[in-house]
Amino acid sequence: MKKRFLFLLSFLLFTVNSYGFKQEDLDKLKAINQCIDCKLTEAPLFGLFLNGANLQAAKLDFANLENVSLRDANLGFASMRGAYLIGADLVGTNLTDGDLSGANLQNANLTGSVMLGIDLRGADLTGTNLQEVNLRNARLERAVLRGAKLDFADLTGAKFCNTIMPNGDTAIKDC
Repeated sequence: MKKRFLFLLSFLLFTVNSYGFKQEDLDKLKAINQCIDCKLTEAPLFGLFLNGANLQAAKLDFANLENVSLRDANLGFASMRGAYLIGADLVGTNLTDGDLSGANLQNANLTGSVMLGIDLRGADLTGTNLQEVNLRNARLERAVLRGAKLDFADLTGAKFCNTIMPNGDTAIKDC
């Protein structure tokens, strides 16, 4: 019985560590504002000041980035599936070929960001500022854009299917 309990305990500890963020990656990001290809899955990053950070190809799935400041940061090829970015400041950020599917970006500011080929399927962009954003070839299927500001955004080649548009209508053009 005791052996079974120890086995179960070690299995659970291994499982938790294999899915969470690496503390050394979080410490590195905070120390030098850079963490390329690092593992920050489910990391508590809310409210941090990370302007100009280099997080290229980082794994930020389900991370809490509420009210974080990432102005002019490099998040190209980053995975941020299901991330919590409510009120985040992402002005001028590079998110090219990133994955923000299922992310919550309500009231985030992405003015002037580059989001070429980004995956925003199922993302909540309610009230988000997307003015002057380059969204060429973006995947916006099932995304919610209600109340979002898209003035001067480049949506060339973007895919819309069951997407809630800023005016509340549902776009079904690419289904």
